[in-house]
Amino acid sequence: MLATLALGVLLTSHYPSQQGTWWKGNLHTHTLWSDGDDYPEMVADWYKSNGYHFLALSDHNVLSVGEKWFDLSKKRGAGQVLVKYLKRFGDDWVQTRVTGGKAEVRLRTLPEIKRLFDQPGRFLMIQSEEITTAHGAKPIHVNATNLHEHIPPRQGTSVVDTMQKNVDAVNEQRARTGIPMFPHINHPNFGWAITAEELMQLEGEKLFEVYNGHPAVHNYGDATHAGMERVWDIILTRRLAELKKDVMYGIAVDDAHNYHEMHVTKSNPGRGWVMVRAARLQAHDLVHAMEDGDFYSSTGVTLRDVRFDGKTLSIAVKPEKGVTYKTYFIGTRRGYDPATQRVEGPNGEPLGVTMRYSSDIGRVLTTVEGASPRYRLRGDEIYVRAKVVSSKPKANPYRKGETETAWVQPVRPR
Repeated sequence: MLATLALGVLLTSHYPSQQGTWWKGNLHTHTLWSDGDDYPEMVADWYKSNGYHFLALSDHNVLSVGEKWFDLSKKRGAGQVLVKYLKRFGDDWVQTRVTGGKAEVRLRTLPEIKRLFDQPGRFLMIQSEEITTAHGAKPIHVNATNLHEHIPPRQGTSVVDTMQKNVDAVNEQRARTGIPMFPHINHPNFGWAITAEELMQLEGEKLFEVYNGHPAVHNYGDATHAGMERVWDIILTRRLAELKKDVMYGIAVDDAHNYHEMHVTKSNPGRGWVMVRAARLQAHDLVHAMEDGDFYSSTGVTLRDVRFDGKTLSIAVKPEKGVTYKTYFIGTRRGYDPATQRVEGPNGEPLGVTMRYSSDIGRVLTTVEGASPRYRLRGDEIYVRAKVVSSKPKANPYRKGETETAWVQPVRPR
Protein backbone atom coordinates (compact mmCIF):
# COMPACT_ATOMS: atom_id res chain seq x y z
CA MET A 1 0.00 0.00 0.00
CA LEU A 2 1.58 3.27 -1.09
CA ALA A 3 1.18 6.11 1.40
CA THR A 4 1.55 9.31 -0.59
CA LEU A 5 2.33 12.46 1.39
CA ALA A 6 1.35 15.95 0.31
CA LEU A 7 3.85 17.65 -1.99
CA GLY A 8 4.46 21.25 -0.98
CA VAL A 9 5.64 22.47 -4.37
CA LEU A 10 4.40 24.85 -7.02
CA LEU A 11 2.20 22.98 -9.48
CA THR A 12 0.55 24.05 -12.70
CA SER A 13 -2.80 22.63 -13.76
CA HIS A 14 -5.22 23.24 -16.60
CA TYR A 15 -5.02 26.82 -15.27
CA PRO A 16 -1.35 27.85 -15.40
CA SER A 17 -1.55 30.32 -12.48
CA GLN A 18 -2.96 27.76 -10.01
CA GLN A 19 -0.89 26.57 -7.08
CA GLY A 20 -1.80 23.55 -5.05
CA THR A 21 -0.95 20.43 -3.13
CA TRP A 22 -1.73 16.86 -4.11
CA TRP A 23 -4.25 15.30 -1.72
CA LYS A 24 -4.93 11.55 -1.72
CA GLY A 25 -8.49 10.37 -1.19
CA ASN A 26 -11.11 7.69 -1.66
CA LEU A 27 -14.66 8.66 -2.65
CA HIS A 28 -16.45 5.30 -2.45
CA THR A 29 -16.44 3.46 0.88
CA HIS A 30 -18.85 1.31 2.90
CA THR A 31 -19.25 0.57 6.62
CA LEU A 32 -21.71 -1.14 8.94
CA TRP A 33 -24.08 1.73 8.21
CA SER A 34 -24.98 -0.29 5.09
CA ASP A 35 -23.20 -3.39 3.75
CA GLY A 36 -19.59 -2.91 4.87
CA ASP A 37 -18.13 -5.27 7.47
CA ASP A 38 -16.47 -2.83 9.88
CA TYR A 39 -17.25 0.13 12.10
CA PRO A 40 -16.92 3.57 10.52
CA GLU A 41 -14.20 4.65 12.96
CA MET A 42 -12.16 1.57 12.09
CA VAL A 43 -12.53 2.35 8.40
CA ALA A 44 -11.51 5.99 8.89
CA ASP A 45 -8.56 4.85 11.00
CA TRP A 46 -7.36 2.51 8.22
CA TYR A 47 -7.38 5.25 5.60
CA LYS A 48 -5.76 7.89 7.78
CA SER A 49 -3.09 5.43 8.93
CA ASN A 50 -2.33 4.51 5.31
CA GLY A 51 -1.48 7.99 4.10
CA TYR A 52 -4.83 9.22 2.80
CA HIS A 53 -5.83 12.84 3.26
CA PHE A 54 -9.57 12.59 2.72
CA LEU A 55 -12.27 9.95 2.84
CA ALA A 56 -15.93 9.86 1.85
CA LEU A 57 -18.15 7.30 3.58
CA SER A 58 -20.75 6.53 0.91
CA ASP A 59 -23.10 3.98 2.39
CA HIS A 60 -26.15 2.88 0.40
CA ASN A 61 -29.14 5.24 0.66
CA VAL A 62 -28.16 6.51 4.10
CA LEU A 63 -26.09 9.21 5.76
CA SER A 64 -24.18 8.44 8.95
CA VAL A 65 -26.45 10.62 11.07
CA GLY A 66 -28.98 10.01 13.82
CA GLU A 67 -29.16 7.20 16.32
CA LYS A 68 -28.59 3.73 14.91
CA TRP A 69 -28.07 0.57 16.94
CA PHE A 70 -26.53 -2.34 15.06
CA ASP A 71 -27.81 -5.84 15.78
CA LEU A 72 -24.77 -8.00 16.58
CA SER A 73 -26.67 -11.17 15.74
CA LYS A 74 -26.04 -10.22 12.11
CA LYS A 75 -22.47 -11.38 12.74
CA ARG A 76 -20.83 -8.70 10.57
CA GLY A 77 -19.91 -6.49 13.52
CA ALA A 78 -19.59 -9.23 16.14
CA GLY A 79 -16.86 -11.63 17.24
CA GLN A 80 -13.32 -10.57 16.49
CA VAL A 81 -14.60 -7.50 14.62
CA LEU A 82 -16.06 -6.19 17.89
CA VAL A 83 -12.98 -7.27 19.82
CA LYS A 84 -10.73 -5.25 17.50
CA TYR A 85 -13.07 -2.28 17.71
CA LEU A 86 -13.02 -2.36 21.53
CA LYS A 87 -9.26 -2.77 21.61
CA ARG A 88 -8.72 0.22 19.32
CA PHE A 89 -11.24 2.66 20.85
CA GLY A 90 -11.99 1.35 24.34
CA ASP A 91 -15.05 0.79 26.52
CA ASP A 92 -15.55 4.50 27.08
CA TRP A 93 -16.12 5.04 23.34
CA VAL A 94 -17.89 1.82 22.29
CA GLN A 95 -21.53 1.89 23.39
CA THR A 96 -23.39 -1.43 23.72
CA ARG A 97 -26.73 -2.55 25.10
CA VAL A 98 -29.02 -5.57 25.21
CA THR A 99 -32.57 -5.07 23.91
CA GLY A 100 -35.10 -7.87 23.69
CA GLY A 101 -32.34 -10.36 24.37
CA LYS A 102 -30.23 -9.06 21.49
CA ALA A 103 -26.84 -7.42 21.87
CA GLU A 104 -26.48 -4.15 20.00
CA VAL A 105 -23.78 -1.56 19.45
CA ARG A 106 -24.41 2.07 18.58
CA LEU A 107 -22.91 3.14 15.27
CA ARG A 108 -21.13 6.45 15.65
CA THR A 109 -22.24 9.31 13.43
CA LEU A 110 -20.16 11.24 10.93
CA PRO A 111 -20.05 14.39 13.15
CA GLU A 112 -18.65 12.24 15.97
CA ILE A 113 -16.13 10.59 13.66
CA LYS A 114 -15.06 13.94 12.24
CA ARG A 115 -14.29 15.21 15.74
CA LEU A 116 -12.13 12.15 16.24
CA PHE A 117 -10.25 12.13 12.93
CA ASP A 118 -10.43 15.50 11.15
CA GLN A 119 -7.15 17.36 11.30
CA PRO A 120 -6.57 20.62 9.39
CA GLY A 121 -4.18 20.08 6.50
CA ARG A 122 -3.85 16.40 7.36
CA PHE A 123 -7.16 14.51 7.14
CA LEU A 124 -10.76 15.27 6.23
CA MET A 125 -13.95 13.21 6.37
CA ILE A 126 -16.51 14.12 3.69
CA GLN A 127 -20.22 13.30 3.88
CA SER A 128 -21.42 11.15 0.98
CA GLU A 129 -24.12 8.74 -0.08
CA GLU A 130 -24.32 6.01 -2.68
CA ILE A 131 -27.77 6.67 -4.10
CA THR A 132 -28.77 3.13 -4.96
CA THR A 133 -31.63 2.20 -7.25
CA ALA A 134 -32.27 0.16 -10.40
CA HIS A 135 -34.10 0.11 -13.68
CA GLY A 136 -35.54 -3.35 -14.00
CA ALA A 137 -32.72 -5.75 -13.23
CA LYS A 138 -30.02 -3.17 -13.93
CA PRO A 139 -28.40 -1.60 -10.85
CA ILE A 140 -28.02 2.20 -11.09
CA HIS A 141 -25.76 3.69 -8.43
CA VAL A 142 -24.84 7.37 -8.19
CA ASN A 143 -22.40 8.66 -5.59
CA ALA A 144 -22.99 12.12 -4.14
CA THR A 145 -19.87 13.74 -2.66
CA ASN A 146 -20.05 16.45 0.02
CA LEU A 147 -23.77 15.98 0.34
CA HIS A 148 -25.65 18.15 2.85
CA GLU A 149 -28.93 16.23 3.10
CA HIS A 150 -29.97 12.65 2.43
CA ILE A 151 -31.33 12.00 -1.08
CA PRO A 152 -33.84 9.15 -1.48
CA PRO A 153 -33.27 7.20 -4.72
CA ARG A 154 -35.31 8.26 -7.76
CA GLN A 155 -36.94 5.86 -10.19
CA GLY A 156 -36.94 6.52 -13.93
CA THR A 157 -38.50 5.24 -17.12
CA SER A 158 -35.18 4.00 -18.56
CA VAL A 159 -31.54 3.57 -17.56
CA VAL A 160 -30.75 7.08 -18.80
CA ASP A 161 -33.79 8.62 -17.12
CA THR A 162 -32.99 6.87 -13.83
CA MET A 163 -29.40 8.11 -13.86
CA GLN A 164 -30.47 11.61 -14.85
CA LYS A 165 -33.11 11.91 -12.13
CA ASN A 166 -30.56 11.03 -9.44
CA VAL A 167 -27.88 13.27 -10.93
CA ASP A 168 -30.44 16.08 -11.03
CA ALA A 169 -31.32 15.51 -7.37
CA VAL A 170 -27.70 16.12 -6.36
CA ASN A 171 -27.38 19.19 -8.55
CA GLU A 172 -30.69 20.56 -7.26
CA GLN A 173 -29.47 20.24 -3.68
CA ARG A 174 -26.28 22.05 -4.61
CA ALA A 175 -28.20 24.90 -6.24
CA ARG A 176 -30.58 25.18 -3.26
CA THR A 177 -27.97 25.04 -0.49
CA GLY A 178 -25.03 26.71 -2.22
CA ILE A 179 -22.78 23.89 -0.96
CA PRO A 180 -20.34 22.57 -3.59
CA MET A 181 -21.06 18.89 -4.23
CA PHE A 182 -21.07 16.60 -7.22
CA PRO A 183 -22.58 13.34 -8.44
CA HIS A 184 -20.56 10.62 -10.10
CA ILE A 185 -21.70 7.43 -11.81
CA ASN A 186 -20.55 4.27 -10.06
CA HIS A 187 -19.22 1.12 -11.75
CA PRO A 188 -21.20 1.23 -15.04
CA ASN A 189 -20.32 -2.39 -15.83
CA PHE A 190 -21.70 -3.71 -12.53
CA GLY A 191 -24.53 -6.00 -13.58
CA TRP A 192 -23.67 -4.86 -17.13
CA ALA A 193 -26.13 -2.08 -16.33
CA ILE A 194 -24.96 1.00 -18.25
CA THR A 195 -23.68 1.28 -21.82
CA ALA A 196 -21.45 3.97 -23.25
CA GLU A 197 -24.36 5.22 -25.34
CA GLU A 198 -26.47 5.67 -22.19
CA LEU A 199 -23.73 7.24 -20.10
CA MET A 200 -22.78 9.78 -22.77
CA GLN A 201 -26.29 11.29 -22.74
CA LEU A 202 -26.14 12.63 -19.19
CA GLU A 203 -26.41 16.33 -18.43
CA GLY A 204 -24.84 17.95 -15.38
CA GLU A 205 -22.50 14.98 -14.86
CA LYS A 206 -18.73 15.07 -15.46
CA LEU A 207 -17.40 12.14 -13.43
CA PHE A 208 -17.63 8.36 -13.51
CA GLU A 209 -15.63 5.39 -12.23
CA VAL A 210 -13.12 4.16 -14.76
CA TYR A 211 -11.61 1.87 -12.09
CA ASN A 212 -13.39 0.32 -9.12
CA GLY A 213 -11.73 -2.11 -6.71
CA HIS A 214 -14.78 -4.32 -6.15
CA PRO A 215 -14.21 -7.75 -7.76
CA ALA A 216 -17.73 -7.86 -9.28
CA VAL A 217 -17.72 -4.68 -11.38
CA HIS A 218 -16.08 -5.90 -14.62
CA ASN A 219 -13.56 -3.06 -15.09
CA TYR A 220 -12.05 -4.81 -18.10
CA GLY A 221 -15.24 -6.03 -19.77
CA ASP A 222 -15.32 -9.28 -21.70
CA ALA A 223 -15.77 -10.53 -25.26
CA THR A 224 -19.26 -9.02 -25.41
CA HIS A 225 -18.97 -5.96 -23.18
CA ALA A 226 -16.55 -3.05 -23.52
CA GLY A 227 -14.13 -2.39 -20.67
CA MET A 228 -14.30 0.90 -18.81
CA GLU A 229 -11.38 2.54 -20.61
CA ARG A 230 -12.94 1.72 -23.97
CA VAL A 231 -16.22 3.16 -22.69
CA TRP A 232 -14.35 6.30 -21.61
CA ASP A 233 -12.88 6.87 -25.08
CA ILE A 234 -16.25 6.33 -26.77
CA ILE A 235 -17.93 8.75 -24.37
CA LEU A 236 -15.24 11.42 -24.80
CA THR A 237 -15.28 11.21 -28.57
CA ARG A 238 -19.01 11.35 -29.02
CA ARG A 239 -19.76 13.86 -26.26
CA LEU A 240 -17.14 16.32 -27.46
CA ALA A 241 -17.37 15.86 -31.24
CA GLU A 242 -21.00 14.93 -31.84
CA LEU A 243 -23.18 15.74 -28.83
CA LYS A 244 -21.39 18.99 -27.91
CA LYS A 245 -21.46 18.11 -24.22
CA ASP A 246 -18.91 18.48 -21.45
CA VAL A 247 -15.86 16.29 -20.98
CA MET A 248 -16.16 13.34 -18.56
CA TYR A 249 -13.39 12.57 -16.09
CA GLY A 250 -12.43 9.11 -14.85
CA ILE A 251 -12.23 8.31 -11.13
CA ALA A 252 -10.50 5.38 -9.41
CA VAL A 253 -12.09 4.17 -6.17
CA ASP A 254 -12.04 1.30 -3.72
CA ASP A 255 -15.76 0.65 -3.22
CA ALA A 256 -14.43 -1.03 -0.09
CA HIS A 257 -16.72 -3.36 1.86
CA ASN A 258 -14.32 -5.93 3.36
CA TYR A 259 -11.66 -4.94 5.89
CA HIS A 260 -10.75 -8.19 7.65
CA GLU A 261 -9.64 -10.54 4.86
CA MET A 262 -7.37 -9.14 2.19
CA HIS A 263 -7.84 -11.18 -0.98
CA VAL A 264 -8.48 -10.67 -4.67
CA THR A 265 -12.00 -12.04 -4.19
CA LYS A 266 -12.84 -9.42 -1.54
CA SER A 267 -13.72 -5.75 -1.87
CA ASN A 268 -10.76 -4.35 0.06
CA PRO A 269 -9.45 -0.85 0.78
CA GLY A 270 -6.35 0.51 -0.93
CA ARG A 271 -7.00 -0.50 -4.54
CA GLY A 272 -7.87 2.77 -6.27
CA TRP A 273 -7.84 6.43 -5.33
CA VAL A 274 -7.73 9.97 -6.63
CA MET A 275 -4.94 12.50 -6.22
CA VAL A 276 -6.56 15.95 -6.23
CA ARG A 277 -4.60 19.17 -6.60
CA ALA A 278 -6.07 21.94 -4.49
CA ALA A 279 -4.88 24.87 -2.43
CA ARG A 280 -6.42 23.56 0.79
CA LEU A 281 -7.67 20.30 2.24
CA GLN A 282 -11.26 21.50 2.35
CA ALA A 283 -14.28 19.90 0.74
CA HIS A 284 -15.21 22.82 -1.50
CA ASP A 285 -11.61 23.10 -2.78
CA LEU A 286 -11.54 19.39 -3.58
CA VAL A 287 -14.94 19.49 -5.30
CA HIS A 288 -14.00 22.44 -7.51
CA ALA A 289 -10.60 20.94 -8.40
CA MET A 290 -12.16 17.64 -9.47
CA GLU A 291 -14.80 19.40 -11.55
CA ASP A 292 -11.96 21.26 -13.28
CA GLY A 293 -10.19 17.96 -13.99
CA ASP A 294 -7.29 18.90 -11.74
CA PHE A 295 -6.70 15.39 -10.44
CA TYR A 296 -5.44 12.02 -11.56
CA SER A 297 -6.55 8.52 -10.64
CA SER A 298 -4.19 5.82 -9.47
CA THR A 299 -3.70 2.28 -8.26
CA GLY A 300 -0.14 2.94 -7.13
CA VAL A 301 1.78 5.19 -9.54
CA THR A 302 2.55 8.60 -8.03
CA LEU A 303 2.98 11.68 -10.20
CA ARG A 304 5.01 14.69 -9.14
CA ASP A 305 3.28 16.94 -11.62
CA VAL A 306 0.89 17.18 -14.55
CA ARG A 307 1.03 20.26 -16.78
CA PHE A 308 -0.88 21.31 -19.86
CA ASP A 309 -0.14 24.64 -21.54
CA GLY A 310 -2.70 24.26 -24.31
CA LYS A 311 -0.26 22.52 -26.63
CA THR A 312 1.84 20.06 -24.62
CA LEU A 313 0.72 17.58 -21.96
CA SER A 314 3.67 16.93 -19.65
CA ILE A 315 3.84 14.39 -16.84
CA ALA A 316 6.48 13.95 -14.15
CA VAL A 317 6.40 10.50 -12.53
CA LYS A 318 7.78 10.02 -9.04
CA PRO A 319 9.89 6.96 -9.85
CA GLU A 320 10.57 4.02 -7.58
CA LYS A 321 13.90 2.23 -7.68
CA GLY A 322 13.86 -0.78 -9.98
CA VAL A 323 10.46 0.10 -11.48
CA THR A 324 10.00 1.04 -15.14
CA TYR A 325 7.24 3.22 -16.59
CA LYS A 326 5.48 3.38 -19.93
CA THR A 327 2.98 6.12 -20.76
CA TYR A 328 0.31 5.75 -23.40
CA PHE A 329 -1.06 9.00 -24.79
CA ILE A 330 -4.54 8.12 -26.03
CA GLY A 331 -7.04 10.15 -28.02
CA THR A 332 -9.25 10.56 -31.07
CA ARG A 333 -8.50 12.85 -33.98
CA ARG A 334 -11.01 14.84 -35.97
CA GLY A 335 -12.12 13.02 -39.12
CA TYR A 336 -12.40 9.68 -37.27
CA ASP A 337 -14.56 6.92 -38.68
CA PRO A 338 -17.89 7.23 -36.78
CA ALA A 339 -19.29 3.88 -37.92
CA THR A 340 -20.84 1.66 -35.27
CA GLN A 341 -21.86 -1.97 -35.21
CA ARG A 342 -24.39 -3.63 -32.94
CA VAL A 343 -23.27 -6.57 -30.85
CA GLU A 344 -25.45 -9.59 -31.61
CA GLY A 345 -26.29 -12.73 -29.75
CA PRO A 346 -25.96 -16.31 -31.04
CA ASN A 347 -29.24 -16.02 -32.97
CA GLY A 348 -28.45 -12.64 -34.46
CA GLU A 349 -30.52 -10.74 -31.92
CA PRO A 350 -29.15 -7.29 -30.90
CA LEU A 351 -27.75 -7.20 -27.38
CA GLY A 352 -28.23 -4.18 -25.14
CA VAL A 353 -24.52 -3.54 -24.71
CA THR A 354 -22.04 -0.89 -25.82
CA MET A 355 -21.72 -0.96 -29.60
CA ARG A 356 -18.52 -1.67 -31.52
CA TYR A 357 -16.66 1.39 -32.75
CA SER A 358 -13.81 2.08 -35.14
CA SER A 359 -10.22 1.76 -33.96
CA ASP A 360 -9.95 5.48 -34.78
CA ILE A 361 -11.66 6.11 -31.46
CA GLY A 362 -9.34 6.04 -28.48
CA ARG A 363 -6.22 5.08 -30.42
CA VAL A 364 -2.73 5.19 -28.90
CA LEU A 365 -1.22 8.38 -30.34
CA THR A 366 2.25 7.69 -28.99
CA THR A 367 4.02 5.67 -26.31
CA VAL A 368 6.81 7.10 -24.15
CA GLU A 369 9.05 5.21 -21.73
CA GLY A 370 10.56 6.74 -18.62
CA ALA A 371 9.56 9.12 -15.83
CA SER A 372 9.16 12.33 -17.88
CA PRO A 373 6.68 11.61 -20.69
CA ARG A 374 5.18 14.40 -22.76
CA TYR A 375 2.97 14.74 -25.81
CA ARG A 376 2.73 17.78 -28.06
CA LEU A 377 -0.72 18.03 -29.58
CA ARG A 378 -0.97 18.45 -33.36
CA GLY A 379 -4.19 20.42 -33.00
CA ASP A 380 -6.54 17.95 -34.64
CA GLU A 381 -7.12 15.92 -31.49
CA ILE A 382 -10.63 15.94 -30.03
CA TYR A 383 -9.01 15.07 -26.69
CA VAL A 384 -5.86 13.47 -25.31
CA ARG A 385 -5.58 11.50 -22.09
CA ALA A 386 -2.67 9.57 -20.64
CA LYS A 387 -2.23 6.22 -18.94
CA VAL A 388 0.99 5.59 -17.01
CA VAL A 389 1.69 1.89 -16.52
CA SER A 390 4.46 0.69 -14.21
CA SER A 391 6.21 -2.66 -14.04
CA LYS A 392 5.44 -2.97 -10.32
CA PRO A 393 2.78 -5.58 -9.47
CA LYS A 394 -0.22 -4.15 -7.66
CA ALA A 395 -0.44 -5.29 -4.04
CA ASN A 396 -3.81 -6.98 -3.42
CA PRO A 397 -5.07 -6.22 -6.93
CA TYR A 398 -8.59 -6.09 -8.33
CA ARG A 399 -7.51 -9.04 -10.45
CA LYS A 400 -4.32 -11.07 -10.64
CA GLY A 401 -1.62 -9.73 -12.91
CA GLU A 402 -2.37 -6.02 -12.49
CA THR A 403 0.52 -3.60 -12.30
CA GLU A 404 0.33 -0.16 -10.70
CA THR A 405 -1.20 2.44 -13.02
CA ALA A 406 -2.22 6.11 -13.13
CA TRP A 407 -4.80 7.79 -15.38
CA VAL A 408 -4.33 11.45 -16.34
CA GLN A 409 -7.52 13.33 -17.19
CA PRO A 410 -8.26 14.28 -20.80
CA VAL A 411 -7.23 17.67 -22.19
CA ARG A 412 -8.22 19.47 -25.39
CA PRO A 413 -6.10 21.64 -27.70
CA ARG A 414 -6.40 25.36 -27.09
